[in-house]
Amino acid sequence: MQAVADRLAADLEELTGGEEAVTAPAVPVFIPAGPEPAAGDPDLEPRLLEAVASATVRSSHLYQIQRLARELAGAAQVSDILALAQTRVVQAFGGRASALSVVEGERLHVAGAAGLPRDAVRDIEGTPLSRRTPETDTVATSRARIFGSGEEVERAYPGVTVDPGEGARGYFPLLHSGRAMGCYTIEFTGSRKPLSAMETTLLSLLLEQVAQSLARARSQEVEHALTRRIQHTLLPGSPPHIPEAVTTTRYFSATEGVAVGGDWYDVLNLPDGSIGLVIGDVEGHNLAAAAVMGQLRSIVRAYAAEGHGPAVVLERSNSVLSGLDANLFARCCCMWVDVAAGAATIASAGHPGPLVGDGPDVAQPQLTVGPPLGVDTRAVYRETAIDLRPGSVVALFTDGLLEERRLGFDNAVVRLTRLLADKGGEDLEVLADAMVHAGSAREAGGDDAALVLMRFEGARPHETARVARMSVQRHDLLGVAQTRRFLRDVLQRWSLLLMLDDLEVLVSEVVTNALIHAHSEVDLRLRAYPHRIRVEVRDSDPYPPVPTTLLQDDARNVEAESGRGLLIVDALATAWGSSPAGRGKTTWFEISV
Repeated sequence: MQAVADRLAADLEELTGGEEAVTAPAVPVFIPAGPEPAAGDPDLEPRLLEAVASATVRSSHLYQIQRLARELAGAAQVSDILALAQTRVVQAFGGRASALSVVEGERLHVAGAAGLPRDAVRDIEGTPLSRRTPETDTVATSRARIFGSGEEVERAYPGVTVDPGEGARGYFPLLHSGRAMGCYTIEFTGSRKPLSAMETTLLSLLLEQVAQSLARARSQEVEHALTRRIQHTLLPGSPPHIPEAVTTTRYFSATEGVAVGGDWYDVLNLPDGSIGLVIGDVEGHNLAAAAVMGQLRSIVRAYAAEGHGPAVVLERSNSVLSGLDANLFARCCCMWVDVAAGAATIASAGHPGPLVGDGPDVAQPQLTVGPPLGVDTRAVYRETAIDLRPGSVVALFTDGLLEERRLGFDNAVVRLTRLLADKGGEDLEVLADAMVHAGSAREAGGDDAALVLMRFEGARPHETARVARMSVQRHDLLGVAQTRRFLRDVLQRWSLLLMLDDLEVLVSEVVTNALIHAHSEVDLRLRAYPHRIRVEVRDSDPYPPVPTTLLQDDARNVEAESGRGLLIVDALATAWGSSPAGRGKTTWFEISV
């Protein structure tokens, strides 16, 4: 071996001294063992070159398979797997464009596409398996199909339209557990047979690895989405419409995977006209905690609806939770706000008290904190009374919003207090986002978090608050016309008809977008101030369907219709934003009067 290495070193030195380029192979070359060659054998060099070429092909293929398997093992999201398939498989074999479609029910759904025009993607999307197309035949037979041109595809499938100017096309089954779970359509450059038999076999092997990873990732995403949807169903919908106060909420999970937690919140209209703000946290990160959370939220709402104060609500909820045999305890803070008097009453069961800000002055009221619910059946809870001034901001939060592990509880609360003092005068949605992002540096696997914000605007003895509200039922696109009539009536009452044209355009865009994409009831709220009008459009679905269709940006997607509504909002509104608000999201905008 040393002698061979010395001869190769001499040959390389001679080559590099001339003009000939020396390029290293992409992968190691393994030369199979054979009989000892005789000195002066004339067939030695040809046989050696043939062995090297054959070994290079084999080792290159093996290297491709191993590299893709290694990278797929680290891909947790469907989007990551699709990106790997595009770069490591499609482009590696000369593919120009592609579409990956999977079977859902009895139809094909496009999970990802790159390079294909939208019309071609739409032709595949939703194709029933009963219809004969190259994709459905590939799924039915689990066999690859390759056509040299678009004309060949149309001759084989008369009902299928393919751009005749496009190149060769290949349709490859995505095999998982012995059956085809979908089809990978690849468009090649040039009208010819793009792959040899060996390349077709290798490509099929690589796509089988893609199918295994895709099935795993899709299963995890569906399970995660289902678990989160169960938890969010237990949370309240849009907060009630309160003329004397503005409220918003946030809820998010900081735990990776499919685990869920027991954080919850609520905003209540109480029988005496007061507002009830509730925040709580059940121990644990599993469905049992989420189930107890749902029960406890219902218990608190029921006792609050009977007209009890915060302390009595906590005492009775504690008694009920202790009798559920859930073996879980919960922390809870209740704050009843008398909007007519500008006074609040607070009681806490093991939970941090709220932050109350009045301009730059922010304080945390000193409460008599009782034990968590479910710990002591004979626990007694005390109430603390505070006054609120118009413009005051109240923040109730669970400890998942704090960077408690890094800063410690006290320092984390101080940090949140400073944030409220600095940004308390900003829009409530902007403030909520800032408070959430301030805690977003929390460690992976940390706690869930909930946040309730209220700005007390105060009773107006000499002026009727100019607020209005209407709702549109899910999928009721005729409701957009109803919102325009509602706007005209409201603005006429407020003597602001000059604002009608711009508001009609803005509200129509945002409400239509919510009806089409959220699949839920849409809540429209207006609030007029001396120099501006604020509009909020709330729905109860913050999550897109899983999985989503991913299209790469290219020149043929520039003219897409989607997204133009928000450009209109951005052009006409003085300020706007969209944020998840607990169970749902709020899209808001303001326009100057």
